[in-house]
Amino acid sequence: MESNTDTITLTAQCHCRALTFTSKPIPTTSLPLKATNCHCNSCRHLTGSLRGSTDILWPGPPPQPSDNLKQYAFSPRLNIYFCSHCSTTLFWEDNSTPGVINYLAFTGVLTPSSPLPLGQNLIEWDAHMFLADTIDGGAVPWLNGLNHPSAAKPRRWLGWREKSKEITSEGYWPEDKNIFLSHADNLLHLPEKEGNIPLKCHCGGVDFVLKAGDAQRDFKEHQSKGGQLPWFVDPESYKLLGSLDGCSDCRLVSGTEIFAWTFAELKHITFASDPTSPLPLDTTTLQSAIGTDPRLGTLSLYPSSQGVQRYHCSTCSAVVFYACDSRPDMVDIAPGLLHAPEGARAERVISWSWGGKLGFGSDMAGTWREHLPAAVEEETEQFRLARRFPKNFRRVVKEQGAARAVPGGSGQV
Repeated sequence: MESNTDTITLTAQCHCRALTFTSKPIPTTSLPLKATNCHCNSCRHLTGSLRGSTDILWPGPPPQPSDNLKQYAFSPRLNIYFCSHCSTTLFWEDNSTPGVINYLAFTGVLTPSSPLPLGQNLIEWDAHMFLADTIDGGAVPWLNGLNHPSAAKPRRWLGWREKSKEITSEGYWPEDKNIFLSHADNLLHLPEKEGNIPLKCHCGGVDFVLKAGDAQRDFKEHQSKGGQLPWFVDPESYKLLGSLDGCSDCRLVSGTEIFAWTFAELKHITFASDPTSPLPLDTTTLQSAIGTDPRLGTLSLYPSSQGVQRYHCSTCSAVVFYACDSRPDMVDIAPGLLHAPEGARAERVISWSWGGKLGFGSDMAGTWREHLPAAVEEETEQFRLARRFPKNFRRVVKEQGAARAVPGGSGQV
């Protein structure tokens, strides 16, 4: 849809709509606005997103304090602002330059006031930084086509943009293919404790353990006795399904486009302070335990819709779990909180579904983001083929038209 307006404004709004901020008028001739994607460990642990954080310089007045706008001291020079009710991350406050305060808005919360001129894009990502923190490249392999085909691909930096080594080769990083795992690599051969993956937010208030090794052993034994595996378990590697999600709800609460999820039974998640004790074994009991069981720390609950619960850290805003009443024994886990030694993608734990249709990609239709699903689908498929991975088990089932219905899914499968 074409617009004849010479200026637009941007709205930054949280999921529950308790907070709305509006920019100054922006000349359409100044578009696209430049965005940076930071993949550092701290940003991934802050948002729960595998892609960390993604932001633009906010072209509007500073956010004003209110009862719903909460501040978190991310570092000595950076604060974040988020909704105290739904946990949507909205702004960075950057105090790096003495006497100057800059505000940056998370791109996932931005909406333009009117349709853009034909062929014009609102945002252009020009940098991926802190790839070295990911060890394995994290989400970067499928985020190089985020801009329109006529635009340049984002530049890639091992650390700070312009201040660290730039990755100038055309291929994937890391360039050493020996660092990439096989699709069959898992945790079955490792000692028990090495299969325990910390699940921890940036401030440490949410501090759990995903007992991924135990889960794989349990699933293998269950299958050997003729049992049926949960729909999210790879029947060959016993790893947990990992999938990408384009839904508007996940974009808003995390502040990032293209969220990712993995899945686990609650019995395989324990408290870091009490590793022999699992979390409450069903979502109803988990809801009741919020605020009463001190081992849950700063875990908080936002009922985003009927029968759906989104869990986050009430101190630093990190997305933690997605849960719903129709799947009472399991939760979706934000993989940005996993501290896996092999890298951000946790490939000994997660069987990623690359290629195929992006879950809830239709949520972006008719918006400035509508080109993103096709770009991500193409790049994930190219990445899969480059690594010579077979199609993921869930993708095969869906493409054969025999997928079992997954009750209450959040759009990830």
